[in-house]
Amino acid sequence: MTARPAAPIRAAAAVAAAGLTAVLALASCEDEVAEQLIGVSASELLAAAADEMAVVQTVRVQVEADAEVADLPVHAVDGQVTRAGDAAGTVQVEQFDQLMELEFVVVGDEFHYRLVGGWQQLPRAEAADLYDPSAILDPDRGVAHLLRTASDAELDGTEAVAGVDTYRVTARFDPDAAAALLPGATGELTGTLWIGADPALLHRAEFTSPELGAATVRLSDFNAPADISAP
Repeated sequence: MTARPAAPIRAAAAVAAAGLTAVLALASCEDEVAEQLIGVSASELLAAAADEMAVVQTVRVQVEADAEVADLPVHAVDGQVTRAGDAAGTVQVEQFDQLMELEFVVVGDEFHYRLVGGWQQLPRAEAADLYDPSAILDPDRGVAHLLRTASDAELDGTEAVAGVDTYRVTARFDPDAAAALLPGATGELTGTLWIGADPALLHRAEFTSPELGAATVRLSDFNAPADISAP
């Protein structure tokens, strides 16, 4: 199992959390000034967040994209995912110039889906070519990997997200690492992360690229009970 954050990083996060309220009014500032005020660097935040996300067992994932995801006319995804790769939720897809909602359940080796009428299924391996939910919480392929491979990270201030105090961090991302959240991501990928003060969980991410356009990912309900079963 991936180790928990090292003591110096966790200590820095604790100090940062204590002083966060005092600096929430800062909409943005230069990285060096932000580091002095907050007491933790962008690289330390990314490292702590990667370690925290590497041990999350379940999470709710919401994705909104301007462009197609995995070359499919997908506009939004909302679902719960487990560390084992089981998942359940809905996808908004465009068919005949109309938005339609597709339900999906991934359990074991089967991918179950329903657009209209009754449930249908595919082997999980075939569906994984388009979207593999088991990658999202995989420490070596998912969110944790995305955070560890980010580059040119800078602090961009503080902000409350859904009632949680967070730090904004801008960075560049490896499109291969981002594919766990955004299948089909290619080319130059930049974005902003909202990382919780304590614990350092990733609550929100916004990505932009010439090929992808803009996409927003929201993570919530960390380690909430998951009762996912085949329909």
